[in-house]
Amino acid sequence: MGSFFIIRCFLLFSFFFFFNGAFGNTWTRTEMVEMAGYGEQKLSSVIITGSLLCKTSRPHLYSVPIPGATVAIKCQTGSKRRSKWIKAVTDELGEFEIDLPSQLHAIPDLENKCFIKPVYVPRHYRCYHTSTNIYKRIKLVSSTNGFRVYTSGKIRLQGHTSRS
Repeated sequence: MGSFFIIRCFLLFSFFFFFNGAFGNTWTRTEMVEMAGYGEQKLSSVIITGSLLCKTSRPHLYSVPIPGATVAIKCQTGSKRRSKWIKAVTDELGEFEIDLPSQLHAIPDLENKCFIKPVYVPRHYRCYHTSTNIYKRIKLVSSTNGFRVYTSGKIRLQGHTSRS
């Protein structure tokens, strides 16, 4: 009978001690996620910028921007694997911006492990882009407080424009 009383007291004490915050306050999901290092706020950001241009045969106009084109980046992640293609569409000035997924931020030597290539150019630009041979490396432009910016610079495609 005495051991039953001791076990019962221990269970009640344990219940109140652990579940009613005897150690202090109980933690919310958000607090536990942050303690584990998986917070909703990003610890770092990696942005890749660049522009896509079409070289023309017109002497007064060297290159024109290509809006509505699709460019993609792929990175070598190690162990003979590559990431999936991460795509972006160019704006009216032919410029693009890709926010690299966080699982790729820690790749060492990102400049030599990632490349960009155009994957789609609107028909009316008639720029030749043999998708097998146009790859552009990225270069680090800025790095401050966990925010890195890389650029591919200007990607120039051969061809001429004829807007119909």
